[in-house]
Amino acid sequence: MTRGDLLAVAVAAILVGMLYARYWQPSVVADSFEVRSGGELIGRYSLAGNQLLPVNGRIGETLLEVRDGRVRFRSAPCRNQVCVHSGWLAHGGDVAACLPNRVSIRLIGDSRNALDGLSY
Repeated sequence: MTRGDLLAVAVAAILVGMLYARYWQPSVVADSFEVRSGGELIGRYSLAGNQLLPVNGRIGETLLEVRDGRVRFRSAPCRNQVCVHSGWLAHGGDVAACLPNRVSIRLIGDSRNALDGLSY
């Protein structure tokens, strides 16, 4: 590599570091979540406290678990259990769904300053 190549790589590395520092933002902590069944809003619930929330869907009952400021699908009547394996959700904007049962959850937090995505 020539000196010009090294200089170009160094300038690019510094520029990437500056852009990362400027546009990187920490995750938005969620304080509540919405539950939908069949596209209709069932309710908005707080993530405070611990609870089990049964939700009726198209093919049966889905059980949601809220614990320590997080929520997850604990059980569902679907065959593959993809929703159950999606795990705990804790950040604003996180979404999980049981498609066969048509039940979804979306976490809500203060995302006024958060970026949804970047395009160049």
